[in-house]
Amino acid sequence: MSVSQAKFEQKGLLKDYSFFTGEVFIAKQTDKKKKKKIKRVEDKILGWGGHDDAKVTIPATVVLRNMFTPAELRADESLLPELEQDVREECVKLGPIDSVKVCESHPQGVILVKFKDRKEAAKCIELMNGRWFGGRQIHASEDDGSVNHALIRDFDAEVSSLEQFGAELDAD
Repeated sequence: MSVSQAKFEQKGLLKDYSFFTGEVFIAKQTDKKKKKKIKRVEDKILGWGGHDDAKVTIPATVVLRNMFTPAELRADESLLPELEQDVREECVKLGPIDSVKVCESHPQGVILVKFKDRKEAAKCIELMNGRWFGGRQIHASEDDGSVNHALIRDFDAEVSSLEQFGAELDAD
C-alpha cells in the first residue's frame, strides 16, 4: 500500500505557452449539431422552450353507473352501440374526449368516459350525476383507477346461464 499526494487536472486539451507562465485550458471541440440538440433537450426538460404558457392538461376518466343492465344488453344487441354513441354525443359537448367504453357485463351498468382534461371531466360529473336515463338515475364520479371496471362480471347472470346450460345437457 502506498500513499501519494492527489493531482488535480482539468480535462480537455492543455497547451503550454512559453511566454505565458502556467497552463491554459482549451475546451474540447464538439459538433455544432450535437450542441443544438443538447440545448433543445435541456430546454424541453427544464421547460424553457417557450411552452411555459401552454395549457397543461391532465386526463381523467368519469364512471357513469346505472346506464343499463347486463340483461338489457344481452336482450338487444343494438343497444351497446346506441349507448356508446349517445354518451359520446353528450360528453363531446363538454370538451374533447379520448374514449367511451361500455363495460358490458358490469352489474352496475358502467360506462367509462375518458376526457383529455380533468376540468371537462368535472363538468361531466356535475351534469350527469343525478340525471335520469332510461328510467334509472345516473351516478357519476371520477375514476380513481383502483378498480378495473371492465373485468367485473355479473355473476348472477353467469350462474343462471350455466344452470340453464346444465339443464339443457341433462334434458338430452
